[in-house]
Amino acid sequence: MDAKLKACGKLQKVEEKRRDTVGVQLASMRQRHAHIESKLDQLGELKNQAGAAATSGPSLNSASLMNLTHVDIMLQKMLTHCEQEQAVLQAQCNAVHKELEHRHARVLGLEKAMERWTLRQRYEQAKREQRQLEELINARVKRRRLGRL
Repeated sequence: MDAKLKACGKLQKVEEKRRDTVGVQLASMRQRHAHIESKLDQLGELKNQAGAAATSGPSLNSASLMNLTHVDIMLQKMLTHCEQEQAVLQAQCNAVHKELEHRHARVLGLEKAMERWTLRQRYEQAKREQRQLEELINARVKRRRLGRL
């Protein structure tokens, strides 16, 4: 039983380390997701400001319209790229979150197994001690009976 408890304890520690590693990875991914989200907001604002600044100018000539079109196309590409990157990152976050839940469930299962085995070991130890005590008492009673006869 001691070997089972040691093995389970070591396995539990390994699983806890893995769970913690996955938790750190998830936190890092969530930070990147928040950064990309703020980047998307900034790009959206920049695109709106660029369009508003170009149309509010005193006169629009063909060069400024071409520049405005190029800026708009570049900003749209950046927005699309950031949205795709955010979607990929969100999917990865979901997968890592599921893995974290799985790891946590394993750790809890190992903790419960350790508790059960520890209780069982204590029960068996108490049972052995009680049996030894009964045998000791029975041996003394036997000696007294033999001494009286």
